[in-house]
Amino acid sequence: MSVRTGSDNGRGLVRRGIALLATGLLTATAAVVGAAAPAQAAVADRWGFAYLHTPTPAPGTILDTTRQWGSWKATAPALWATVDQVGVGRYQVRFPLAASPNGVVHVTTVDNAPRWCQVVSNAPAGPDHMVIVQCYRPGGVPDNARFVVDYTSASGMLPPGSDAFGYVRANPVGAMLSSYNSMGAGNTVTQLGTGFYEVKLNGLGTALLDGNLQATAEHPFGPRRCKIAQWSPSGGAILAYVFCFDPAGSFIDSYFNLTYHRERPIFGSVPPTRFAYLLSSPFGGSTNFNSAGGANSIAVSGVGQYLVTLPSVGVPASTVQVTALGTSPDYCNLQTPWVLSANTALVRNVICFNAGGSQAPNNFFLTYSSST
Repeated sequence: MSVRTGSDNGRGLVRRGIALLATGLLTATAAVVGAAAPAQAAVADRWGFAYLHTPTPAPGTILDTTRQWGSWKATAPALWATVDQVGVGRYQVRFPLAASPNGVVHVTTVDNAPRWCQVVSNAPAGPDHMVIVQCYRPGGVPDNARFVVDYTSASGMLPPGSDAFGYVRANPVGAMLSSYNSMGAGNTVTQLGTGFYEVKLNGLGTALLDGNLQATAEHPFGPRRCKIAQWSPSGGAILAYVFCFDPAGSFIDSYFNLTYHRERPIFGSVPPTRFAYLLSSPFGGSTNFNSAGGANSIAVSGVGQYLVTLPSVGVPASTVQVTALGTSPDYCNLQTPWVLSANTALVRNVICFNAGGSQAPNNFFLTYSSST
């Protein structure tokens, strides 16, 4: 599988000095053991994840209880995240007892057809935290869809060690609305062009390309898609370049949410201790991690479709997020919800589309986290 450049505009940005990825074709199953590492203390103050299992929920629907969990469960185990549909393709997800003004949200669509979902807003609602999600079909037409949503708000720092966690939420001109860095070194966002942003997470990198990134578009007024165009370590920092597109595949300014995590779940807290992540290509090395030491694998299962197997981390109440990697306007979703087979988590499949809605090969980041 290779990263494709996409539009002439995208190639022009490459010529402006950003070295973008070109990787080999993934043609068969690949498997690598991700080495487990000792976990350190919790970071997230508030967090939650949930899966909307029906695209037309009744008011106050409790989201799939086998695929939701959150920080509130420690003190209020009887409470559940709920959803209200407030328009075509628009949903209000309520995470109980999770209110915070500083956090990020990630959304991945779950659909066999080309759809994408983005954040409209996330904000406290009394003691709870409300995330509004809007879903679209090609052309930017609002449409109902299933999706996975993850929310995190963190503070404090981690002791020195092998793991790291950081995030930013930025507005369309690159000003940060939320930011967290587990080393206390700070983050920066710089707009380099229309819909083109550099995110620098200071102190979180190593000499290797390792860890996992997730990016999600956010906008209150119109359809957007954001993805990771390229990433690299740089002097102890992680550099991530974010491209944002309109429905036609042209660059457009957007709010966006970005999270980096290394040897930690996507929401930053340990425990939970069962989690895994990977990068599709190049597959292996330190971008492929399994907290239980299992051998993660990817198999091409169709045009733009990829079966992901995550052994030894399959635990009820879990979440999966996917973000496309590359410079084209392509995007990646989940074709169906992930399932558990004994202690293995099966993602069947990651499915990727081009801007026109046709299935197309694409690189991607995938992350899986459980409740325990």
